[in-house]
Amino acid sequence: MNGSITDKFTAERSLFYLIVGGILIALIIIFYFFFVYGKKSIGIISPNGAEKWEIGQTYEITWKAKKISKVGIVLFSQSEAKWIAKNVDASAGKYEWKIYPGQQYGDGFWIAVFEYPWKKENKVDYSNGPFVITYPEMANCDNLSFENEWLFLASNFPGIRKVFITEQSYNGNLEGLEGADRKCQQEAENLGFQGTWRAFIGGEADEELAVKRLEKTSRGADGIFVEAKSSAVLIRGDTCHRLLAKDFNQFLLRFSNPLTINSDKLSPEFLEKMDNIWLGRVNENSKKSCALVTIGSTYRNLAEKYSYTTTCQNWTQERNLVQSYPLSAGENPIFSTCYTGTGVATNAVGLAGFSSALTSENKFTLNEGKYCDTKQYLLCIED
Repeated sequence: MNGSITDKFTAERSLFYLIVGGILIALIIIFYFFFVYGKKSIGIISPNGAEKWEIGQTYEITWKAKKISKVGIVLFSQSEAKWIAKNVDASAGKYEWKIYPGQQYGDGFWIAVFEYPWKKENKVDYSNGPFVITYPEMANCDNLSFENEWLFLASNFPGIRKVFITEQSYNGNLEGLEGADRKCQQEAENLGFQGTWRAFIGGEADEELAVKRLEKTSRGADGIFVEAKSSAVLIRGDTCHRLLAKDFNQFLLRFSNPLTINSDKLSPEFLEKMDNIWLGRVNENSKKSCALVTIGSTYRNLAEKYSYTTTCQNWTQERNLVQSYPLSAGENPIFSTCYTGTGVATNAVGLAGFSSALTSENKFTLNEGKYCDTKQYLLCIED
């Protein structure tokens, strides 16, 4: 009898353990599905640190993602961030990144893959460590030209003249033309470019036209214009630079080309900034006053859409309207008169400067009026 009681107790205890074990397994499964499997997550597989990727090559950025439909990919270098891709299908788990010439090189690069579009609570993952972007070792720039179907010239090529667009953007208060030159010089030094640099920008006076200022430099308007940022380092230490134009006249035409043409001839980084450059009065055809402001003026009244200056009062102002406007009770100031395209006269109370821009016809222009509180880049040319 004792044996039967013991057997019964043992069987009941085993059953109890089975039930408890089953409950625990069920809880673990529930926890996994609700808190692990069902939770959003994203993780970078590569590059995840210590890789060496070469400019001109194509590499796979890979990741694992759960419960995420789209991702964005960003390249970090120190405190700077640069888009690689937007709105990528997360389930693909990979993106082929072609590292185009003009990309910065060196160590200390990181990749971030995040839930797109970005919001504060979105999932994001970073490379576990920095990776390196290197130049290919070449004897000349021919291979680079062949790969990109566009000419690249070596830094020792006779007559080349380097050009870059500033990293930083500035409002219309540039501290005059001299201040614009100082900003180009400072950014050039920050980027490691040697020599003297001038801003391609014009003032209000006829002798201050951007073209005339360029003609007064030590080299005048001569030169074969190339991008200042190198696209490759050659074995002997020279660098390769993307050709912009064979001479100054061809270079200036870039600012009136259709987007489709410029897309084939300019690097993506240069092209991206080309419709946001302060220029002022470029040549004899540039007006001194009465500029129509088409950028940011949609909902303004007629007077506010016209600027009585095309150089932000010779690059010393950062306002979008003149100081005495709107009028206070009892005031009766006199504003400059401008005429619309149909000949209608209006007061001009806007404050704007000429800038490059991309028109609605997807064509570049170098005399688009933009308010002086707008942030724009500067075009810098080697002296």
